[in-house]
This record gives sequence, structure tokens and C-alpha cells, in this order.
Amino acid sequence: MKPPHGEPPKHWASLEERGVYLGLRIMLAAYRVLGRAGFSVLLAPVIFYFFLFSGEASRASRSFLTRAYKTAAGREALGRAPGWRDSFWHFYAFGQAILDKIAAWRGDIDPSDVEFENDEIFERLLDEGRGALLVASHLGNMEVCRALGQKHRHIRMNVLVHTKHSENFNRLISKADPGSRVSLFQTTEVGPGTAMRLQEAIDKGEIVVIVGDRTPQDASGRYGWAPFLGKDAPFPQGPYILASLFQCPVQLIFCIKKGRKHRVIIEPFAERIELPRANREKVLQSHIEAFARRLEFHAVRAPFQWFNFFDFWNQAPRAGNSGSFSKSVDR
Repeated sequence: MKPPHGEPPKHWASLEERGVYLGLRIMLAAYRVLGRAGFSVLLAPVIFYFFLFSGEASRASRSFLTRAYKTAAGREALGRAPGWRDSFWHFYAFGQAILDKIAAWRGDIDPSDVEFENDEIFERLLDEGRGALLVASHLGNMEVCRALGQKHRHIRMNVLVHTKHSENFNRLISKADPGSRVSLFQTTEVGPGTAMRLQEAIDKGEIVVIVGDRTPQDASGRYGWAPFLGKDAPFPQGPYILASLFQCPVQLIFCIKKGRKHRVIIEPFAERIELPRANREKVLQSHIEAFARRLEFHAVRAPFQWFNFFDFWNQAPRAGNSGSFSKSVDR
């Protein structure tokens, strides 16, 4: 779905960067003073304001919920054809997720409120002292790293983010939790230096986390197309290119909130990713499609926890599919 007047859809990063750091600093300060209950009261009118005046985000919410409702699992989860009330609830769920992020940074999420599915897969890696690459998404709460950190405090998480504010976020996390073992890396300019640092982290048994549902902001970044809720959508190739360099196990990770509980789901994806020159693009495409299938499976079952408030299916030009990211880290 395109914006009115024929304007091209804005890339997700141009929508998300506006005042993000300042806003999070204000919210962190309010949380410290008011606590969760008081912050929830403050949050409601803020969410209502953005719901009314963020037209592009509202359209994206309605588009996604409508697509989800066309699936059997989506109809069961939504219960009715989505309308404006459902879109508002979608926005409100995002606000609650922000609260959970702040609580996670401050260590206020009780470990008993975090349930793990297939945790033995992760435990086996720890027992063997092996690093791994986790492919995450913007379904549910991205602060699954904090949940893992609470259970395995000796594990260092290296999170790749598509934003130039990574250093600011690092400082914010440090303020919220001086003992945090989460490091953020900006991926808009990934080069050999960053790849080498991440390779060293993997070799030391650390975890690298990267999202698989947002294309790089640079239009030359590499991505492929895969069916998602009835229409092809662009997905980044970066996670699988990096995994091929690291030669480490790859797992998918989702965190879905049900009531007060956060359910962390870990799924095996590949023991190792190889990208032979003869059919490199075909292999990359197979991994992109496999990720898209699993993302759709979980997204339609928790539609209000899909936090991509932009035109997901048009976040990248259809013709573009090659660029500097792959070349900068390729062998």
C-alpha cells in the first residue's frame, strides 16, 4: 500500500530515527520516577496522539492486520475483521512493549516471567563453549537479549542494529543497567573491521544477534524477495552472508508475550551456512524464504505484536538486489 498522492513509501529508518534517543531518555526518566503503573497512565494519551496523527503507521498497521486476518491462524487470533479499534490496540501493544524494554534494561523483569521453548538447543552451545548467530525480528520484544542475559549472565550478546544511534543506545543501556553484557553494533556501514570483531566474538563463544526482517537503509544493500502473507516482501541477505563467514550455528529467536509471561522461542535454523559460488544466490534465497515462513507462522498467531509500522512490502525497490554490503565483507 503506497502513501497518498503517489509518493514513494519512506524507508523504515527514516520513520524510526526521529527523536528516538531523546524520547527513550525521557521515558527512562519517567519510568524511574513513576514506576510501571504510573508510566502506563502517562503512555496512554501519548499512544492515542500518535495513533491519530501518524497516518503512515496507522495505514501500515491496518494493512498488516488485514493480511493476517486472511489466514486461519490470524482469524483465530484476531477474532474479527480488523478495524480502527484493532489498529489502536496494535499501537497500544507497542507502547507496552516499550515499557517491557525499559523494564528489561533495568533488570525489572523477573526471570520467572520468562519461559523458554527449545532452550536445550541454546544450552548445548553453552556447554560446548561455541558462539552462534541468532536471527531475530521485530515480532514481539527485541529485548530477548536481556532475557537471555538474566538466565545466562556470563553470556555476552552482540546485537547488530540498522541505526546510526547505536552508540547512544549503548550509553542508554549502560545508564539503565551498568552491568549490562549487551553490545550494539551499527550495521549500516558493515565492513571487514566489524566482521572481524564479530568473528572474534563468535570464536570466544559469544552470541551475535541480527534481525532478519528489515532491509538495510542504504538502497544498495543486499536483499531478496520471499512470499509473506500473500505478497512478496524484501528480506535482507546480511544475516546469512555473515553466518557463512562465521561458520557457526544459526538459530532463530522469537519472543512473544502472553499475559505477563514472555515466551522465548529458539528454533534451529542451520548448523552451518555455506554459500558456494556456483549457486550462491539460490542458496541465499532458500534461507530468506525459510526465515520468512517461520516469521509468518509466528506473526499471524500474535498479530498485535508485529512492530513494523511501515509499508513492509515496499521497503526496498524491486529491482535492487546487489550492493556494497556483501562485497565489503565477502572473501
